[in-house]
Amino acid sequence: MTTAPSFLDQLNPAQKQAAEVLDGPLIVLAGAGSGKTKMLTARIANLIFNKKARPQEILAMTFTNKAAAEMKRRVDNILSDDYGSYLGQPDIGTFHSVCIKLLRREQAHLPFSGPFVVFDDSDQRSLIKTVMKNLDIDIKKFNPKTIQQSINQFKCDATEPNEVEESNDRYQEVLRKVYRVYQKELYAHNAVDFGEIITMTYRLLRDFPEVRKKYQNYYKYIHVDEYQDTNRAQYLLLSTLVQTKFGGHQNICVVGDEDQSIYGWRGADISNILDFEIDFPQAAVFKLEQNYRSTKNIIEAASQVIQNNKTRKKKILWTENSDGSKINRIRHSDERQEAQSTISEIQRLYTNEKIDYNNIAIFYRTHAQSRQFEDALRASQIPYQIVGGVKFYERKEIKDIMSYLRVIFNSNDSVSVKRIINTPARGIGKVTVERLDAHAYESTLNGSDQSFWQVIQSEVEDSKLFGAGTTKKLAQFSEMILHLQEEALSLSVSDLYHLILDSTHYVTELKRDGSVEALARIENLEEFDSILQEFEEDENQIETRDQLALFLEKSALAQPTDEPFDAAAVKLMTLHSSKGLEFPAVFMVGMEEGLFPSIKPWEETDKEELEEERRLCYVGMTRAEKHLYLPHVDIRRLWGQIHYQDPSRFLGEFSPDLCKTIDLTRTQRIDHIQTSPQQTNGFGEANCEDEVIGQMVNHPQYGQGKVISCEGMGSNKKVTIHFAGHVRKKFLLRYLLPDYAD
Repeated sequence: MTTAPSFLDQLNPAQKQAAEVLDGPLIVLAGAGSGKTKMLTARIANLIFNKKARPQEILAMTFTNKAAAEMKRRVDNILSDDYGSYLGQPDIGTFHSVCIKLLRREQAHLPFSGPFVVFDDSDQRSLIKTVMKNLDIDIKKFNPKTIQQSINQFKCDATEPNEVEESNDRYQEVLRKVYRVYQKELYAHNAVDFGEIITMTYRLLRDFPEVRKKYQNYYKYIHVDEYQDTNRAQYLLLSTLVQTKFGGHQNICVVGDEDQSIYGWRGADISNILDFEIDFPQAAVFKLEQNYRSTKNIIEAASQVIQNNKTRKKKILWTENSDGSKINRIRHSDERQEAQSTISEIQRLYTNEKIDYNNIAIFYRTHAQSRQFEDALRASQIPYQIVGGVKFYERKEIKDIMSYLRVIFNSNDSVSVKRIINTPARGIGKVTVERLDAHAYESTLNGSDQSFWQVIQSEVEDSKLFGAGTTKKLAQFSEMILHLQEEALSLSVSDLYHLILDSTHYVTELKRDGSVEALARIENLEEFDSILQEFEEDENQIETRDQLALFLEKSALAQPTDEPFDAAAVKLMTLHSSKGLEFPAVFMVGMEEGLFPSIKPWEETDKEELEEERRLCYVGMTRAEKHLYLPHVDIRRLWGQIHYQDPSRFLGEFSPDLCKTIDLTRTQRIDHIQTSPQQTNGFGEANCEDEVIGQMVNHPQYGQGKVISCEGMGSNKKVTIHFAGHVRKKFLLRYLLPDYAD
């Protein structure tokens, strides 16, 4: 081996040791802010430096387009700096993008009659609704969104429709029936949904040994970032590529942090990272524990919180950074004061400490908490941006145009055909669409399996379902699509887009509308044109006929976090959306029991659920570089009701010496609440629910507690009392207050 490359000299000892292990299984447990991407990209470059593999024989997979792009950029920089010439790019991308490319290469093995498209959430839900309608299942009794979530969970677990067992449970039987028909219809549409991308790739490698061997030889070294976020299907996919029982080479490097596993609700399986050494007994294990992001106070507090979890590997995060300012634990009267004081502090940080707005973030547990902060920010004329809100590609006008592009690419995509058949309006009404759809469904029952588009073609050629007027409108629609499909063979995507607008008069109709909303839609369509131009600049090596397929693929895999940050705005987002980000100043609002952790204090605590909530707290805290604020309130309106809140248990899990406790309840009177809590040794003379709720009591067995709710009628009225230690008990009110009965 020649002299060590310069990029290894830029690593700390633990990072360097991990980057120098090139063969066999390797797991790197990387704490928050410990430079895992730096280590991972250095290892990839080191494989090339040592001629273990050509760049294209190295595969690296992560979970977001942003993370994949950053990894590509860093690897490219290392290769350019140390070699002076471009050697090629390793295959770096998200699980979904890598699998999509593999599926397209191996399309001959797939159950499609032509090129396939990717259904997003709304497309998937639309197809599920159609399936439920055809099966005569009442969508009021069985929510399509719930069915969708269950199907997605099946796919996360790589469970196929024929593997779902029969059940006496009505919902499970409906789900099993819908899943079976939905999967068949998905393939008939020449489509995959997000979960299917992973499971189909796994099945392809499992069921076709020659294909599996091809990719085992092709990808000689495999890397997985954020391994703690992998689900069952992703685990099985990786196993078929690297495990010896499948003929694999075991050259796999996984990097992750079980303390940041926060996606169990969408299928992530923390046991994948915890059991890696069981799956690979010969694995080399390294820990990255030095944090480069946050102050000592923040790191110490976050570490003390996460150490309360039992399901974790032992590691201790540390930093050489300064102690920094203390964490601010702030008590407020209610959510209005919480928002107002937060915005006041943001103004102080901006004015006095010269922290730009885009370096300040507000994290909350649920989207519903954002409204108070949005109102306060607007009132103070502070720019803000909601991160992870409605995606650009989810806007109506963009989905309309995307549907045109998808139908041009794949006319068997019935969901898209039905979306555009009367958009803009061309006189093809709902009844016509329903009759066409019913005819298509009947064809699946009699074995002819005609798609919605094929039924239109049959009707145009030999009118049987409609009169001459309707058939003529269908013929005009058909001719337009066929013309666009023909032109698409020689046009760039942007030119095709303009042809669609001209052929459909889409913008003309919006201009005729003239409303503010219509003008906003036109602006979005102009932005879409810019997106297409940028795509063509980035993919200028792609031949025109292949551009449409690649653009549809990239846009289908776009994520909310891919949209650019507003450089002058405070960022508002859920704690889940904060993963992978960092800010000089962070406000983690709503630090209260029942809100965060979201487990209701009166419910039986589930250990796994509580530990994931604690990991979410750890993630939020370690996003902060210099300033961390943890506000909570005494009274909060939730679902239209007033709730008396207790501070989050997480606030008591780190040393008080690390924080500054600020009580703002004395500075603002809550005049919009008619009653306020009263300290008593019993229920005294309280004689109505409003006076009972919020009162403090001393119980001979449970000690001091607070009345948080009152229910029932007459002599059966009950009160729920919250005692110390998160204990909640119910008592009949007449025993505590004999005179309180109707």
